[in-house]
Amino acid sequence: QSVITLDLPLPPSVNSAFAARRGSHLTMKTAGYRFWLQEVKELHGRGDNLPWIGGRPYGLWIDLAPNVRGDIDNRVKLLSDILKRPEKSGHGLGVVVDDSAMWGLHVELCGGMPRDRCRVTVVEMSSWPGYICMRMEQ
Repeated sequence: QSVITLDLPLPPSVNSAFAARRGSHLTMKTAGYRFWLQEVKELHGRGDNLPWIGGRPYGLWIDLAPNVRGDIDNRVKLLSDILKRPEKSGHGLGVVVDDSAMWGLHVELCGGMPRDRCRVTVVEMSSWPGYICMRMEQ
């Protein structure tokens, strides 16, 4: 499949997704990040029934609500990470093999989106230019 669209809960800002352990230089996932990962898992499980792009290059289009708090680029990393194959922790939807294959990115505010939700569209790179043109014409 060359275009895959998923509605997801809005992830926390990457600025609030990790915290340093007390007395250590190590970081850990915050409660907010762990809660978001659990929400995604409840919606889509391990992603077993989702289509996938595989390891082919892709573009990522992200729609956020106009009234989302914070900078729109603070949501990208967690969203791109959740699309990958599951890690040892079991988190990941397996839509793409790895986010290193992401060759294009577009993030925008989109009317009609609930504030606590977002939409991610993974587009195989061969279809990316046409997808961008189609979306910009809307």
